[in-house]
Amino acid sequence: MPSPYLVLGRTVKAWGLKGEVKVQPFADSIAIAAGSATVYLRGAVGDLAEYIVERVRPTAGSAWIMQLQGVQTIEQAERLVDHEVLIPRSAAPTLPEGTYYHADLIGLTVVTEEGRKLGRIAEILETGANDVYVVHGEDEDSEWLLPATREVVRRIDLTGEIMLVRLLKGMIEAEAV
Repeated sequence: MPSPYLVLGRTVKAWGLKGEVKVQPFADSIAIAAGSATVYLRGAVGDLAEYIVERVRPTAGSAWIMQLQGVQTIEQAERLVDHEVLIPRSAAPTLPEGTYYHADLIGLTVVTEEGRKLGRIAEILETGANDVYVVHGEDEDSEWLLPATREVVRRIDLTGEIMLVRLLKGMIEAEAV
């Protein structure tokens, strides 16, 4: 069951002296954050704190800088480092058919068309051509890198928490080595 919140990124450091925080985004989430009046920050304890977004702007690389209402000093911003930045799922834009938020794919069980369980999606790598799903198997040494292409990903069932995949010839041969 998908969470009622979408994780947009993680705060990585205080930025400047006036309370801004640098956020490392997950996927292309700055547009979502910029369009949201409210975000929630969740720290290690798991509690959610609500903040009104005053401003979001891109910075070097893929990171962005966020100014939150009520956070006006570097000391206040430093207390928010290493927090997840979330929005309510209801505030997120509806995605086109066949497109998914990364947060909804992490943790899905990956099964081949033949019924073999490969493991769970642990991470999604963004490459130039397509995303790559990092699947961790049951044993510690088992890891699969699956391209997010229609040829490999056959079906995604968020309700059943399953991704059905077709292993390509080179993937099967690499496993046998």
